[in-house]
Amino acid sequence: MKPKVMAGNNMKLQLSPQKIVKDHLTVWHEHGSEVDIVMDLKNLTFAPDSIESLCAFHVADHFFEDETRKAFKNWYECLKQNGTLYVVVDNFELIARKFVGGDINISMINERFSHPMQFTKDNLILFLSEAGFIDHEMRIWYADIPEMFTKGEYDFVIAAKKI
Repeated sequence: MKPKVMAGNNMKLQLSPQKIVKDHLTVWHEHGSEVDIVMDLKNLTFAPDSIESLCAFHVADHFFEDETRKAFKNWYECLKQNGTLYVVVDNFELIARKFVGGDINISMINERFSHPMQFTKDNLILFLSEAGFIDHEMRIWYADIPEMFTKGEYDFVIAAKKI
């Protein structure tokens, strides 16, 4: 078992290979020019109740279902009371509608959206609820999150607060 890494009082993290949110440390599973901390994204080793804000940018899409459940539980445990998890994943419902409507083709789906896990509003809320988040403390974002990051056209963004 890996030792827990102590975090500062106002630790803010983003799970991404590049800087997206200016005041968040960048955590990724391998070294990179913009990566501050290298760590297993499915099992963050920060002390429990130590992170104020955690942004996961297209990370959960790349996990399998059981890995998603474990990661969300781990992320929940790392968050402080009233801390917020921002999850950004591909919006499967939108992608499917665009495909059926002829706006995107199968090549684009295979190139951009072929992942082990696909998310809808319902299954994302279910996974977050199973991890400990309360559904009425979740907020779906249909636009950019001001002063944090820009929402992409095919992104589904949800903010879940630890109560």
